[in-house]
Order: sequence, then structure tokens, then C-alpha cells
Amino acid sequence: MYDVKSYQEKYLSTMTSSELVTLMYGEIIKNLKKSVVAIEGGRVSQAHDHIIKAQDILFHLINNLDFKYEISTNLLYLYEFMYDTLVKANINKDVEGINRVIGFVADLKSTWVEAEKQSRIISHNMEKCI
Repeated sequence: MYDVKSYQEKYLSTMTSSELVTLMYGEIIKNLKKSVVAIEGGRVSQAHDHIIKAQDILFHLINNLDFKYEISTNLLYLYEFMYDTLVKANINKDVEGINRVIGFVADLKSTWVEAEKQSRIISHNMEKCI
């Protein structure tokens, strides 16, 4: 029998940190877009659930910041701002606030994707030199 959970765990365990962060950003965006659709359709309970999922992922990102890197403090402030924005947006069913967070996360995601590409290029070039 095909074990989907085992496959998912193996898939996740082979990802780099950057790939995992990018995946989490994608999940935040996906859930927030679903929450906007739910709000616009009058399904506030579904909207709430999707916003909570996005907040849970942000909370996970906050708890896994490595503060030996200077960028972590800046990310902490940004993640906390987005989390607080989502709390308010969830209470008020504020599509504008949700879309603002989607924009921030989309920018972060594209930055991480580009950083991962650059890292691979550098690694590849270093391997050629060895």
C-alpha cells in the first residue's frame, strides 16, 4: 500500500532550509488567497480557518529563526507585523489587510527563490574550481 505520509516526510526531509522556507511562504499565500475568496463568498468560518493556518505557519517561522544571523531580527519584526495584521484582518474580515500580507510574503518568497538560485550557482562554480 502506498504511504502518502511517508512520502511527504521523506520529501520534506530532503529539502534545503531555503526550499522549506519557500514552501512555507507558498502555503501562507495559498491559505490567504483562499481566505479572501471565502470572505468574498460570505464563508467567514472558512476564511477564519485559512487565516489561522497562515498564522500557524508564521508562528512556526518565528520560532525557528536563528538569531546568530542579523537578518533574523528583521524577519522577526516583519513576521510579527504580518501576524498582527492577520489577527486584525481575521477579526474584521479585512481583505485589504490580507492582501497586504500576501504581497509581503510573495516578495519574501521571490527573494528566497532568487537566493537559492544564487547559492546553487556559487556552489556549482566552486565545485568546478576544486
